[in-house]
Amino acid sequence: MVGRAPATFQQRNFIEQHHRHALPQVFNVALRITLTGDLDIPALRTALTQLCARHESLRTRFVKDGEEWWQEILRPRPVDLTVEDLTGPGDTADGSVAEADEAEVKRISAEVAETRFDLAEGVAPKLRLLRTGPSTWVLLFLLHHSTCDGWAVSILLSDFAALYGAAVTGEPHTLASTVPQPTEYARWQRETIGDKADQRVLKYWARELEGASFPHGLPLDRPRPETLSGQGRVVLFHVGADVRADVERLARKCGTTPYAVTIAALGRLAGKLSGKPETVVFVSYANRERRAFESLMACTVAGFPLRVRTAAEETFTGLVRRVTLATTEAIDHVMPLRRLAKALREDLGVEIPDRVPLGFQYQNSLETDIELPGVTAAVEDLAVPASRSEFNLGLVPAGDALAGYVEYSTDLWDHATIEGWAADYVSLLAEEVRAALAE
Repeated sequence: MVGRAPATFQQRNFIEQHHRHALPQVFNVALRITLTGDLDIPALRTALTQLCARHESLRTRFVKDGEEWWQEILRPRPVDLTVEDLTGPGDTADGSVAEADEAEVKRISAEVAETRFDLAEGVAPKLRLLRTGPSTWVLLFLLHHSTCDGWAVSILLSDFAALYGAAVTGEPHTLASTVPQPTEYARWQRETIGDKADQRVLKYWARELEGASFPHGLPLDRPRPETLSGQGRVVLFHVGADVRADVERLARKCGTTPYAVTIAALGRLAGKLSGKPETVVFVSYANRERRAFESLMACTVAGFPLRVRTAAEETFTGLVRRVTLATTEAIDHVMPLRRLAKALREDLGVEIPDRVPLGFQYQNSLETDIELPGVTAAVEDLAVPASRSEFNLGLVPAGDALAGYVEYSTDLWDHATIEGWAADYVSLLAEEVRAALAE
């Protein structure tokens, strides 16, 4: 061990959820990186070793001392990366993967994605390199969510590309010589925020959440079990370039961002499905306003409950503007929901749940395009068949369009139901935005 500090608020949240969730592998962040070309495997090992040495979060373990969780930083060590050769007589002359090999790649990918982390042992990335053809490889990269968020994944991929390029060419990389570390972030949190709840923040949330209805009220395909199993699936969908362009036009017209437009549409859809005049949505955002921590390889995500009030007589433009104002105020008073629920109960006698079953993310900080010398790299996420919440919708800018996903509990809904709602969301978003622009 070379360093120790209290866990960050985000790390503590993930540690607690990891130990409470029926399927803790739901907090895995799994990447499949397909590499095509002249891969330099020794350079790859060097780059991965240097990446883990550069970022302490990639060699951290979590231990409990009394009531406090601590992050302990382990010494850097060489990455052990062996090549698993899946090629065989079925491979084609041009190096593409035969069907049997691709099936095996998918099986191994799923196996890696579902690997559970032992937080006390450490959250070092779990790596596997598969050779799938004469000039094709698949690098499987598994992280724990306590280590990273979308912003951090972008940092990781960018640094990896720079380190691999330097290892291949022998030229020095141009990365900063030092980067901020999670231990520094934890100490900054304690010094600036502390563990004592701010009464100004508590009074704001007590007013904002008074009378809020936290259950989403979405119709279920089967009765709700007493305890959810954690099992889940993901539905992928697509918001076309024309709709995205309209979303951005409306955002500019309202003096806001595409986030406000897209979550307003989710509120409208949820209201139509549930028949309720409002929907409480848990919103996650990058929380990277402080420049000193822009290059921090860690999870800094913060979140807050947002009441999307969808009164029938209000225009969509009005809803977007109200969502924008509520979001701005919420970010100014943000506090981890579990801390907030406990503090409201103990300090003000106000009861709110410490979980919101419906979530939303607009991940405009995720960047997965990387350039490697002599190699083409394609990065994709691997989904774990589990769900962190009951229903969680996310959008990620992808070229001129938006890639969408819905992670949902299979205890509550059928796949076809969620596919239908995803299609309804895209249609409703297009219609509402088009009408608002015509006003």
